[in-house]
Amino acid sequence: MRDGAPQQQTPHDEVLLGRYRVLERRGTGGFGTVCTCWDTRLQRRVAIKRMPLAAETGATAEEALAEARTVSLLAHPNIVTLYDYETQGAYAYLVMEYVDGLNLAELLARVEGGRLTPDECAHVLDSVARALDYAHENRVLHLDIKPTNIMIDRRGTVKLADFGMATLASAAGYGDARGGTVGYMPPEQIEGMLVDERADVFSLAVVVWQALTGSNPFLARTAAESLSKINRGPSGRTRPELDAEGQQALLEALCPSPSGRMASALQLAEELDASLGDAQEGAASLRELVEQAEEDDGQDSRRPRRTPALT
Repeated sequence: MRDGAPQQQTPHDEVLLGRYRVLERRGTGGFGTVCTCWDTRLQRRVAIKRMPLAAETGATAEEALAEARTVSLLAHPNIVTLYDYETQGAYAYLVMEYVDGLNLAELLARVEGGRLTPDECAHVLDSVARALDYAHENRVLHLDIKPTNIMIDRRGTVKLADFGMATLASAAGYGDARGGTVGYMPPEQIEGMLVDERADVFSLAVVVWQALTGSNPFLARTAAESLSKINRGPSGRTRPELDAEGQQALLEALCPSPSGRMASALQLAEELDASLGDAQEGAASLRELVEQAEEDDGQDSRRPRRTPALT
């Protein structure tokens, strides 16, 4: 979708908070619904996360406000911007920047083998690492790094979204982990133990492994099964073109014990960059893929795309 006033309204002309006309529902989960909306006052597209309050599976008003306050602390080009927070009736609403593009999960579903090129992986890794470094400097952990929370816009810019699981450090440090997504959580998060920046390092490394190979080595039906896979470690190599140093850096980031991982996401990116590829080339390639996806809307989006030759 491009910027500019939409030509047609949705069938039911649903309006949120008296000004946001719903254009499309992008996703629904246990923590609410994300919609693309048109801001009739400021004449722009926005993304709105609507979360049920007080329901058995919903967040409390305090939890929703805590998420809004956490995200409001962060202003970074690789993090989705929060515009506003409101409550109305049984729902809380986070009004956020609309990213004109795809999330990484959608992109992986469109490319051959569900894999990115090393150049593309380098750009995603560098961008998310910068976002996490900024968040960690502001004492915020994301704790839900996964492909659906990594957005790529039509310019190839990568943005980290959804800080719904985020933890803000107090003077005493970070607290116990809560929530998360099976297959991407490290052991300490699965077991509800104390977490720090290395939990996000682990999850980012899982995303990189998945983007390189086309599969998540720790995906499982239950957290216990995922934990067992983590303790065994991923099998095989990621890609033939990833050298031994890069492979070792990725395995270090996937260490079951946080003490065995590198201390920061930037350190992971620095150790992997030389082994992956050219992040600038990757940005250009991702931009082309997102533009192609826009052209392919309404057609078979899973057809193999033209991939650069692998070396």
